[in-house]
Amino acid sequence: MSGITSAGLGISPKASGGAMSDALTDQFQTLVRDEIEDRRGRGLKAAFREVARVYGITERRVRACWHGEVRFVGAAEWESVRRGRIEALQVRQSHLQQQLERLHDTDRGAA
Repeated sequence: MSGITSAGLGISPKASGGAMSDALTDQFQTLVRDEIEDRRGRGLKAAFREVARVYGITERRVRACWHGEVRFVGAAEWESVRRGRIEALQVRQSHLQQQLERLHDTDRGAA
């Protein structure tokens, strides 16, 4: 044993995983916050509840994301939220497309 430790090298033991895991945690929180913002029209409490249901995470976890308190994200949780956000955006995109088509149909009828 050489007696060299990570502390002797100036490396914090907590820093392993560092920037990449911090970036994923930030992105995870952003995905949750964006979904909360999209559903906030019925109130923040209702938005927390809906987002928790859609993403398959607890309301407490949603609140932690909202307040920037998340420190760790597991792979399964990350994938669940990513998949949920994609599905929610696809549904919104479909609704917007239908609204645009109705508007175009109205324009054609008026011409």
